[in-house]
Amino acid sequence: MSMKSKIVNVLKRTGLTLAFPALIFVVMLIITLANGINYYVSGIMVRQVVTDATLTTIIALAIYLQFKNGRFDFSGGATMILSAIIAGNITLQAGGNSVMFMVLSVLFAVVFSVLTASVYIASKVPVIICTIGMTLLYESLTYVLFDAEGLSIISRVDMVLFGRVPYIFIPLVIVLALFIFFTYFTTEGRRAKLLSGNQKVAVSIGIRENKNVLITYIVCGVILGFGALVYGSQQIITTQSNLSTSSILFSYIVPVFIGMFIGKASVDAVGVVAAAVGMEFLNYGLDCLGVGAGGYQQIIFGMFMLAFYAFSAQAGNIKKLLNKVVAKFTKQEKKELPDVR
Repeated sequence: MSMKSKIVNVLKRTGLTLAFPALIFVVMLIITLANGINYYVSGIMVRQVVTDATLTTIIALAIYLQFKNGRFDFSGGATMILSAIIAGNITLQAGGNSVMFMVLSVLFAVVFSVLTASVYIASKVPVIICTIGMTLLYESLTYVLFDAEGLSIISRVDMVLFGRVPYIFIPLVIVLALFIFFTYFTTEGRRAKLLSGNQKVAVSIGIRENKNVLITYIVCGVILGFGALVYGSQQIITTQSNLSTSSILFSYIVPVFIGMFIGKASVDAVGVVAAAVGMEFLNYGLDCLGVGAGGYQQIIFGMFMLAFYAFSAQAGNIKKLLNKVVAKFTKQEKKELPDVR
């Protein structure tokens, strides 16, 4: 295949992935205009979608990284929230700025991720049970540290720089680059597929699972650290309990599943970004329609997800059906052609 053909193929596959957010945007634009709402497309929309999609992408990539390694980790949300609380309060007390907040967020997230990985390796209990236990531990610390005040810095302009446009692109680019590099250009990243596919076989051929777990958790910790940075810059964080941090984490899980599907046409990281942008187009449109919160949003959102999952599950059968229809139509056309001999 020539270089030109390769470039065309890459652009075509990327275009297929980006078709998802484009379709959601067009549909929501039509719906809002039909309801007499002409402010869906605006500078506010662009800023809001970019800001929300960035946070969604970062957290979704952290979840997806563990999925790719065959692990369902409940502790990521607690790691992110606790890291944000500790890093934010230390930065406040030291009179620091956004850079200090960023460095400390990543540092503490890596420390907690390594601690989780170490407990998992040493205890040899299933990852779900281990991470639930660590989640409860990290949540309990939110009541002990800093007089259980959580973190509220959204009014501190000097500390929330990386949670605002355009500086929010800095953590996004770093996380994307790290995810792609680790997944596709490192040995441990490529071994993840083997471990998630068949752990026993992977270990039997010489892959050191404990080493893979530790390295993956370090990388995931860095991503969660940037998630803590952006989340803490945009939200007031309160004390957590009863696995509430897991609900925070998995509220961002939808782009993971959608991104896995639409990313098959290009790169999974691109799929996650496209899915995050598409979902934020949907959320903003629902806000414009006045159903952006409460039961109606959940019903609409749930129906959308059910329809998408049903479509993705039957995508192979739909493709076969379309191929049959096209083949039958083409055959019929050939029969109707006049004989010119």
